[in-house]
Amino acid sequence: MVDIIEGYETEEQQVDAIKKWWNDNGTMLIVGAVIGLAGLWGWRYYGESVTASQEKASIEFAHVSEKFNAQGEAHDSSELKQFVAENAGNNYATLGALLLAKEAVDAGDLELAKTQLTELLASNEYAALTPIIALRLARVSAELGEYDEALSTLNSIDNEAFLVKVNQTKGDIYLKQGDLNAARAAYQTAVDASEGRVDPVLQLQLNDLAVEKKATAPKLDDAQ
Repeated sequence: MVDIIEGYETEEQQVDAIKKWWNDNGTMLIVGAVIGLAGLWGWRYYGESVTASQEKASIEFAHVSEKFNAQGEAHDSSELKQFVAENAGNNYATLGALLLAKEAVDAGDLELAKTQLTELLASNEYAALTPIIALRLARVSAELGEYDEALSTLNSIDNEAFLVKVNQTKGDIYLKQGDLNAARAAYQTAVDASEGRVDPVLQLQLNDLAVEKKATAPKLDDAQ
């Protein structure tokens, strides 16, 4: 699953990549797994019902999410909330819950966003989405001033595809705490992990700290 999201810089791009992969391959995986268990009629019936359910959820999510995103700032989340409630345990419901958490952040309700993301992280069974949920939760916790909790959440992410974003976010947190050395080290780790595809914003963050370090270094005349 790592190579599916490799090369996508933003979480939104990663979510879209996962959605596309699941739409293209999810049905085949489900059918293949079920058929592999047995050739009995009962298993074939089960496979067909699961496949139909996934296809239905996929179509509904595409409709609901497109309608939700098209509303701009005046979001009416009632339809999306209903979809999430009716599809609990489904991967598409997880994606819908991520959209609801993003809406809470946009509305400035960080406590609600944190609650939604915390519950989502605990209930999510789709491993590919876990680092995305954890990263967003860490950022919300940081905005709430809960820096230790945010760093702990970031340290729980072991997916190498998120190494850049994790360390960039760590740098942001250390910067908020006033620990310039730790921030500089985190940004440098993120740059090193970028493998030539460095985000201009990340590079600017590192450069700013390098300039600040140089500006605050004591002059020889001052030291004498």
